Amino acid sequence: MSLCYHHGVRVWLIACVLVGCHPSATIEHTTPVANLKTYRAVGLRVQSSAFAAQGQAQYLENAVTDKLRRSCGFEAVGRAGDVKADVVLDLNITRTGRGDSTGLVSNENLATIETMLVLSDGQTGELLGTARIKGKSSGIVINNETPELEAIDVVAKTIADTLVKSGCSGKRVAKAEPPPPPPPAEGTPPPAAGDETKRAEAEKLNEQGKEKLRGADLAGALGSFQQAVALIPDARYQYNVCLTFEAQEQWANAVAACKQARGMNAEPRLVTKIDHRLDLLKQRSVAKQ
Repeated sequence: MSLCYHHGVRVWLIACVLVGCHPSATIEHTTPVANLKTYRAVGLRVQSSAFAAQGQAQYLENAVTDKLRRSCGFEAVGRAGDVKADVVLDLNITRTGRGDSTGLVSNENLATIETMLVLSDGQTGELLGTARIKGKSSGIVINNETPELEAIDVVAKTIADTLVKSGCSGKRVAKAEPPPPPPPAEGTPPPAAGDETKRAEAEKLNEQGKEKLRGADLAGALGSFQQAVALIPDARYQYNVCLTFEAQEQWANAVAACKQARGMNAEPRLVTKIDHRLDLLKQRSVAKQ
């Protein structure tokens, strides 16, 4: 069995030399964020919920910072708190692994890094979007390089590419106020009113949900947002329910939640965000077919 194993690895390595093995990243799901051109400074917060990856968070932060400075048009890129950020990028390393098996071949030099990305408005704290990105190393160790660092570099590049598609490159533009939404159709019932004495509790739950989402606790985040909505039927809370369902890849539930948020007397700026999110979810559904 040992001879077979080593022979398999040798064949695999020869094949890599012939065809070329390169690090790769798989975007498990992501929906681009609209109007990143209006944001001027980004602050990063990088952490790890995977114990084995505690020492890799700093490398990921440095790699993402470098890629964003090279690829985007932000006037400032740095650690949240060190720069006056109007958009905050939270990154969480959720899982790491070594090795991959295909038939009789097992390559222990193949490293995988799974991350959760959450974008938030740095001034209002509102959630903007999420992405899950899984990076893989090439499986070939050159000059004693650590495979995990190669996988992290690929994740960083993919994050930058995702933000470029969302408008982070080029010159910054001024924010424009969205037009008011059309009036509700005749006969549409007014949104349910909540008990405003519970507003403080609902706001606390909403903020707790945001922090859980940024920490990659999707189930906990969804529960907090839904509890906030149950106390006060606020479109802001319901929109966060939509974003969390999206992060869980529950597309139908995400669409339903966003449509519900739109019907909850949302302010014009939020209506624009909801409509854009619904368009992105529709595009995602079409792409999955």
